[in-house]
Amino acid sequence: QMDKNVTYDGKVNLPGSKSYFAQETHLHRFYTPRTYIKHYQRLMGGRGAPEGCCKLLRGKPSNNAPSTVGGNRKLRRSGSAINDDEGIERLLDALRIDVDRRDTIVGDMFKKGLNPGEQRRLDLGLTVSLRAPDTLFCESPDLGLDSETSLNVMEFLKGYVAKDSNRRVIVTLDRPSLFVWNLVDNVILLSKGRVVYEGPRFDMESFFAYHGKPTPKRFSPLEHYIACVSNFRSDNNAVNWESALKQWQEKVDEDEGDYLADDIETCFPSAIPEVLLISANNETTVPSFGKSWLKFLALLQRSILDALKNPGILGLRILMYTPFTLFLGLLFYNLQDDESYESVNSRAALLFYSSSFYIFMVVAVLPFLAKERLICRKEVLNGCYHPITHHFAVSVGSIPNVVILSFIITLILVGMVKLHNPVQFFLILLLALWNAETYAILLSTCVTNYILGIIILAGMFGLAMPLEGFMLVPS
Repeated sequence: QMDKNVTYDGKVNLPGSKSYFAQETHLHRFYTPRTYIKHYQRLMGGRGAPEGCCKLLRGKPSNNAPSTVGGNRKLRRSGSAINDDEGIERLLDALRIDVDRRDTIVGDMFKKGLNPGEQRRLDLGLTVSLRAPDTLFCESPDLGLDSETSLNVMEFLKGYVAKDSNRRVIVTLDRPSLFVWNLVDNVILLSKGRVVYEGPRFDMESFFAYHGKPTPKRFSPLEHYIACVSNFRSDNNAVNWESALKQWQEKVDEDEGDYLADDIETCFPSAIPEVLLISANNETTVPSFGKSWLKFLALLQRSILDALKNPGILGLRILMYTPFTLFLGLLFYNLQDDESYESVNSRAALLFYSSSFYIFMVVAVLPFLAKERLICRKEVLNGCYHPITHHFAVSVGSIPNVVILSFIITLILVGMVKLHNPVQFFLILLLALWNAETYAILLSTCVTNYILGIIILAGMFGLAMPLEGFMLVPS
C-alpha cells in the first residue's frame, strides 16, 4: 500500500500477463460468434508470443484520460475452460449476444452481419476471456456505442476482474454515462495533459468539495468534475488544479463518499455476468515447437477460408491479368514458327515482360492486406502467436491463388505464342509470383500505411528488373 502523501518517481511494473483491447474493432467478416470462439480455441492452444516480438507491431499509447475497473472481492483465480458448446454459449450469454445472432457472420460494408455493438462485445470476449490477462488495457471501449451497449461492455469487464483480485482493467473513458461511471473503482482525471486527480472514485467529491466545487443537486457528478477542470465553465474563483491534488492529499484523510453513485447503484443494481475463461485451465504440456505448429495450422486454415469466402479479390486479379495476357499473346502470336534473328529479340522481350509485369502487379494485393495487418497486430500484441508464424501461414495460404493465376497466364501464352516447355514456364512463373507475394505479405506487416508499402514494393521490383538477366549491362 502506497502512502498518498508521498511522491514517488520511477517506472510502473504491472506483474503478470497483459493484453490490449484496441479502440477500433478488427474481425474477419466470415466468422460467426460461435465459429470465431472455436477458432480462437485452436489459436490459443499454446503459449503466447514473447513480449519482445511485439515491438515490430507495437502502436503508440493513447492520450485519453485513463481510469481503472477493478474487482473488490477476494476471489481465487478460477473459471471453467470453454471446451464444449455449453461453455461457448455461456460466454456468449455473458457478452449479451442474442441466441438468434450467434450464427450470424461478422460482416462488413459489403455484406450485412452483426451490428457494431455485437462486433465490439465479440471482440472484447475474444481478447479477454480466451487469454485471461492479469492486466487489460482498453482504449475507449465505449466509443461509438449506445448507452446500453456501453454498459454491457463495462459490466462484462467488471465481471472479469471480479474473478481474481489480482486482475486489473485500465480503460480510457471520455464521457461515460452515470451507470458506467458507477462501475469504476479508481480514476485518473486529466486536463490539458496534466493529472488533476488520481485516486478512488468515491474520494472525488471530497476532493472537489474541498476546493469549493461541490456537485450541485440533481447534477451529474462526472459532468460537474469535467466542467470544473475545463475552460468552458471558468469563474472568478478559478482553482489551480495542478497543485490542488497535493493540497487536498495533505489536508484531507477521510473519504466523504460519493452518495449519488450509491443511490444509483441502489435503484439500478448492475448485472455483473460470470465470465468464463479458456486459457485459465489450459496449461498445455505440448513442446514449444508443437504449439507453434498448431498455431500455424490454425492460421493457415483461416487464411484459406478467407480466400474461399472472399473470392472477389482473386476474381479482380484474374480480371486484371487476363486482358494483358491476351494482348501479349496477340503481339507475339505464333512466335515459335519464326526462326529469324528478330524472333530471338522478341522471345527475350516476351519473357522479360512476363517476368516483370506480372510480378510488378503484385503490389495490387497490398490494399487487401491492410485489414489482415490490423488483425495480426492485435493478436500479436495479445500474445496469440509470433508474427513469423502468421507470415508463414498467410504465405502458404496464398499458394492456391498464385497457382490459379500462373496456370491462366501459362495456358493463354502457351496456346497463342506456342512456347516450348510449358511446364518449365509455369513453374518459373509460379515461383516468381509466390516469391513476390510473400515479400508483399511481409511488407504489409511491417508498414503502417499500404500506400507507403506500394511505393517501397514498386521500388524494390523496379530495382530487380535490370538484374533479371534480360538486359546486357557493361559490367
